[in-house]
Amino acid sequence: MTVAGTVISSADNQPIVGANIYVEGTNVGTTTDAGGNYKLTVPASAKTVTVSFLGYDTKKISVRDIHLFKLITLADASNKLEDVVVVGFGVQKKESLVGAVQSVKPSDLQTSSSNLSTSFSGKIAGVIAMQKSGEPGADGANFWIRGISTFGSGQSPLLILDGVEITNQMLNNIPPETIESFSVLKDATATALYGSRGANGVMIITTKNGRDSEKMTINLRAEFGASAPTRIPKIADGVTFMETYNEACATRGENPRYSREKIMGTKLGLDPYVYPNVDWYDMLFKNSTFNQNFNFNMTGGAKKIDYFLNASAFNENGIMRAPSTSKFDTNINSQKYLFQANVSADATKTTRVSLKMNTQLHYNHAPIESVGSLFTYALSALPCEFPATLPGEETDTFVRFGTANAWDGNTFINPYAQLCRGYSDKFRGHFTSALTVCQNLDFVTKGLSLTGMATFYNRVYSAVNRSFTPFMYQLSSYDVDADGNYSYTSSSTNTGTTYLGTSRGRDGYRELAFQVKLDYARTFNKKHDVGATFVYHQKERNMNISDAEEYASLPYRQQGLAGRVTYGFDKRYLIEANFGYNGSENFAPGKRFGFFPSIAGGWVISNEPFWKGIKDKVNLFKVRASYGLVGNDVISSNYKDRFPYLSTVAMDQMYDVMIGTNFDQKWGPILSIYGNEDATWEESHKLDIGVEIGLFDSLNIIFDWFKEKRSGIFMQRSSLPSSFGMSGITPWGNIGKVDNRGVDISIDYNKAFSKDLILSLRGTFTYAHNEIVSIDEPQYKWGYQYKKGHPINSINCLIAEGLYRDEEDIASSPKSVYATRYPLQPGDIKYKDLNNDEVIDDNDKCWNGNPTVPEIIYGFGFSLKYKGFDCSAFFQGQGKVSIIMYDAHPFSTKAKPGFGLMQWIADEHWSESSPDPDAKYPRLSSQWNEHNGQANTLYVRNGKMLRLKTAEIGYSYKMMRVYVSGTNLLTFSPFKYWDPEKGSGNGLSYPLQRTFNLGFQFNF
Repeated sequence: MTVAGTVISSADNQPIVGANIYVEGTNVGTTTDAGGNYKLTVPASAKTVTVSFLGYDTKKISVRDIHLFKLITLADASNKLEDVVVVGFGVQKKESLVGAVQSVKPSDLQTSSSNLSTSFSGKIAGVIAMQKSGEPGADGANFWIRGISTFGSGQSPLLILDGVEITNQMLNNIPPETIESFSVLKDATATALYGSRGANGVMIITTKNGRDSEKMTINLRAEFGASAPTRIPKIADGVTFMETYNEACATRGENPRYSREKIMGTKLGLDPYVYPNVDWYDMLFKNSTFNQNFNFNMTGGAKKIDYFLNASAFNENGIMRAPSTSKFDTNINSQKYLFQANVSADATKTTRVSLKMNTQLHYNHAPIESVGSLFTYALSALPCEFPATLPGEETDTFVRFGTANAWDGNTFINPYAQLCRGYSDKFRGHFTSALTVCQNLDFVTKGLSLTGMATFYNRVYSAVNRSFTPFMYQLSSYDVDADGNYSYTSSSTNTGTTYLGTSRGRDGYRELAFQVKLDYARTFNKKHDVGATFVYHQKERNMNISDAEEYASLPYRQQGLAGRVTYGFDKRYLIEANFGYNGSENFAPGKRFGFFPSIAGGWVISNEPFWKGIKDKVNLFKVRASYGLVGNDVISSNYKDRFPYLSTVAMDQMYDVMIGTNFDQKWGPILSIYGNEDATWEESHKLDIGVEIGLFDSLNIIFDWFKEKRSGIFMQRSSLPSSFGMSGITPWGNIGKVDNRGVDISIDYNKAFSKDLILSLRGTFTYAHNEIVSIDEPQYKWGYQYKKGHPINSINCLIAEGLYRDEEDIASSPKSVYATRYPLQPGDIKYKDLNNDEVIDDNDKCWNGNPTVPEIIYGFGFSLKYKGFDCSAFFQGQGKVSIIMYDAHPFSTKAKPGFGLMQWIADEHWSESSPDPDAKYPRLSSQWNEHNGQANTLYVRNGKMLRLKTAEIGYSYKMMRVYVSGTNLLTFSPFKYWDPEKGSGNGLSYPLQRTFNLGFQFNF
């Protein structure tokens, strides 16, 4: 019999040159050619054919399975993801896994951003992720494993890199090229080993190791791209602003502010200083920018030592304009330099030593004014009141920045001056080292091993801020000659500076941790798989720079034990028990340690004898269930809230009482913090039921239903009246409860139709719904006022029943306590009187609608390879999420008058000329309108969306691949005002970016 086909790598589906195909015990064999192709005549007596190549797992194929010879896939020997999954403190075989662990391919985490978390949404089942900013170096996503289960401070998952606990910043800086395995631990069985730190789930990232190979492997990638905002809210120009403001005055019976001469002069553009029409957004921000990133890695080794080295560089620029009047660059520039060095060596035949070192250097240059403030100024600054700059005199050594008298008696803020006034240089460094020694103890008993690990993490931060005070001038008078030429007189409103002042900042901390682990794994009689893991670990964190507060100088300490016992019978019946016993210095003596157990079981039905008849069709059918207890010891992000069991007395404080006829103020000690000796961590009871199905060795489906009961959520009491005598020092306690439930599903399909045609499909769906079961609230009079029974991020607002149609509608409706400055008129918002007291007030506010964090995240995509060509696309979506618009009301805020106008309000508001009762914005007001300014459902929108997240087309030729890719290419959503993923607000923050990239990859 003659067999022929192609041998490819499972990592990248590329052909393997020089692979050996042979029949063991004979001289029959051959090797693959430059295209990975082979042809072999197999003797009639042969039962199997062996395929091998250095650095890959050997595969044996039965001669009966003739169809398997057409395309043979070999798994990388250094990457065991094909067979095992990284779990807490170790690895487990996929077939025996009974916990809810999502294993993610590093290739699925590729992103055009330098922040890894931007690739999470829709690609990882069980992860809810939102990207709210596109700012270079700060565009990481917010993410939660199986949604949000607590309204306390600690909502983020635990992050582990090569055994070292890391921060979100460091996670975002990990290049996908360095990742060997990425696991998301979701249920109690997977997270119980982390005890009081595992309630929010765990992400474990393991970087690549070297491998025994004849030659070193070198990979190089260079990428060049352009980026532009996906969608930004449009701001009205000067003419539209003035006409709409005059309409707002007229519709409320007020005199117009802007004369016809002023409006026409602005419309005709007679003079930019007398009739300014400034597009502040365009002055501050440009339409696009350019970025570059590079990656280089080397992999190799021999029998006793191997290595993996990686270096990455990112250069990302912002969309801030370079001011023509400034001597220095105020655009954002984010530079990251990332290094990974992994070395492993056999010290003896039974002892292996490895060292993994990760270095992350992040340099950030940005305007001294925060980017968020600059976007706010772009809206709040009026386009027609003053120019960005005024003409100077010959003797001026400075720029005259424009301003005018503001409507509150002060002067307007000039956004352009704020951009020009200085810059900030910040540096962040993250350094980790993990030294591991693994000793095989087969000489004691087969399957026993001992591993010791010492890890060090150091975070450093420094900042240098340099700025000056701009010289602000306003136009005092002007003249126009017979030829229409203007001359101006301007006057100063402040005292500026011509030099740069300097301020500095610094911060950081370091962590030292130790871990000892004893592992046992053995199979008896080929049917009984027994495994056990026991771990001792401890960690200490010290601040590099101590604050004046004593609490900041004290080390943070954690200590604990963890264990796992597994048993499998004949690869059919599986059981696993885990525990974590953790301690924290944060709580009172006697309450510092907690025990967190879990139990899980599984049944691989497809391995039963009765399944053999359909095994070729349904190759996997497994059911599993788990239940356990996990904790969360993060009670606050502020170190001042440490040791909640201690009461604090502040000395020499002023009493709020006067004594004697002279009303003498007295001083003395005051109780500033009321301690709670019973304070402890949150507890989470987790239940998970999962099903795994494999069809035709090509289609894999994983379904999980989960339910979580979180209790002991740490919060400050709000139900105690001020007469209790604890105003401002109300005690904290473990009194909150939240229920969280949902499902997560992942589907992937991989099919190699031939050596030239390979198709992959994948999709995920996550639904996570939480409800507050218990929260300390004041005693309300009406049930709808309680947050209990609603999701954590619900919206509290009035219910809008449209707009008042006429005076009769107003007269027959409840009175509004908010109608103070302006009496109600047609076109104002009509609110629902929930308590039927004929009055609209705060007692009519309720918790309403979907939360502002999505309850549904999904994604689906494909990749296709045909000969040298490849293409892929991925869609990301979100649902059951609301967006509430606020801080966008025109002309005035509650705090001060004088505010800009968004174009959608100019286009879609109710007007006397178009009295649409279904208008998107009510009747205008020139000043703050307390009635229409209330949070209400008229300003709540559906935030669902579907986005073409990524698309890529590439061509490979020998050792080179060229590709073009795009990110955030198309968005489909009923919400049109700004990018719906940014969520609630007014949309005026750094926009998400649409990117286009050209890349080159080389493999040697």
